[in-house]
Amino acid sequence: MKKIISYLSILFIMVLVMVFAQECKKGGGAGENEPNNTIEEAGEIHLGEIVTISIDPVGDYDYFKVEVPEQGYLNIQASTIPENLNLEVSFRAYQEWEAENEKEIRPWHRLPDAVFMEDSGVLYFVIHDDYDDQASGEKIEIKAEFIPEFDPTEPNNSPEEAKEVEFTDLNLAVFPVGDRDWLKIIAPGQGYIKAMTKNVPEGITPEIYYATYDEWADPKTQELRSWRRMPDACFIPDSGLYYLLFHDDYDDQAVESVFDLKLEFLPEMDPAEPNNIRNDAKPVKRGDTINLAIFPAGDRDYYKISLKEGDRISFMASNYETITPEIILQMPNPANPEEMIDISGWSRFPAEFEINSTGDIFLLFHDDYDDQGSEKVFTVRIE
Repeated sequence: MKKIISYLSILFIMVLVMVFAQECKKGGGAGENEPNNTIEEAGEIHLGEIVTISIDPVGDYDYFKVEVPEQGYLNIQASTIPENLNLEVSFRAYQEWEAENEKEIRPWHRLPDAVFMEDSGVLYFVIHDDYDDQASGEKIEIKAEFIPEFDPTEPNNSPEEAKEVEFTDLNLAVFPVGDRDWLKIIAPGQGYIKAMTKNVPEGITPEIYYATYDEWADPKTQELRSWRRMPDACFIPDSGLYYLLFHDDYDDQAVESVFDLKLEFLPEMDPAEPNNIRNDAKPVKRGDTINLAIFPAGDRDYYKISLKEGDRISFMASNYETITPEIILQMPNPANPEEMIDISGWSRFPAEFEINSTGDIFLLFHDDYDDQGSEKVFTVRIE
């Protein structure tokens, strides 16, 4: 009888081991919501509810679903994380009748992380260890919270969603990490769009990008001026609709609050603009006084003058502020007329040059480091 009982005990233990082994094969951890290793098995949780999970065994994925009440942000936080784990979260949509039953809404980011939701509905998210090479049976507490919308320009995460604004004071936010906000604005004529910020939350360094948009073109957006920190301005050649894009400089910071953005239109102050390329160079002659502005930062202005070999020409400048203007002389390369070659070095004012060729000489003006601009027009005298 004792032998029979002993055999039954052994058999019972073997069955328990087999059941445990099967559960491990499924990837189940010690969390209270297992099994939840696929989107179909996603555990349902409620906003504000603390749920325990574990990432065990190696390669374990834990799926959850939660209902969001309105436009805003779903924020996922975790605590009591074991030291050997680096948890990431990705947000998904469940497509029950599609060949691919889950669609990525936001790729993997380290916890805590949030995702923008344009409307109410059920949202799925999945948590794992960043390289799927670590595991722990220790309990991890996670919580899903809803953050009501606080950015008055959202949704505007693509040029098609760009919010039309006017030249005025606005509020803008960079949230969550990687957020990019599109605005569009109508300029009344040639001039400059100027953007300034204040009350920017610590950790955020906002930048601006300027573009035009054509839904029939490829690509649809065409760059006017690349990323710049603010304050900044962009030359606008004509009246029309222009697009502005904002983000954090490295797309690695976000804050749940708005900052102040001011947009201004500055009418053209430089009578020679546009003259930022050789083909738009304005003709001048000895004895002329040029009125010009180096604006915005990085602006370069071309002029051209006819000279003869052996001529000496000098330039004097006055009334400039905040910039250090310089001039260089160029001419087309005889071997390749589309290419410009320098026939002098950059010189600050006053500047004097001896000409060693005959024909059209191009004068190029800029700020010495291309990092300053001034709206104030200054004068250059050619002698």
